[in-house]
Amino acid sequence: MIDPERPVRVFRNWKRGCWSIMQDGVLCASARQVRLEAVEFLVRESGRLRMLREGRKNVHAYAVGRLLDWVHPEEDRDLEALDGRAVFYDALRFASFVDRDSHAPVHRAEAVRLDEDGVTYRPQVLPAAA
Repeated sequence: MIDPERPVRVFRNWKRGCWSIMQDGVLCASARQVRLEAVEFLVRESGRLRMLREGRKNVHAYAVGRLLDWVHPEEDRDLEALDGRAVFYDALRFASFVDRDSHAPVHRAEAVRLDEDGVTYRPQVLPAAA
């Protein structure tokens, strides 16, 4: 059972062709689509370096945030689209998640949708300085 008050970690499960949702180190669900808010994009550098050294994929990059909704791989519905920008992670080229167009690092987002086509994020709006 996923506690909606606690953050989850979501990562691409390449073996199963879906997104995996973890909470407190426990795999809770597999999903075709996921919506998160208050998101932080994390890359474990030690895992990235091990993957580069060994030439084998491992789970070392996550979107961490509050789970808003998700769609089971067999469920016949789609989540609402997210008006935002595309973000991606390529361990061979970048040490962090980056904006698809600018390749600028992306560390946080207000909201994220992860689906079959990739990851869309709404940038975090920072309060204006007084």
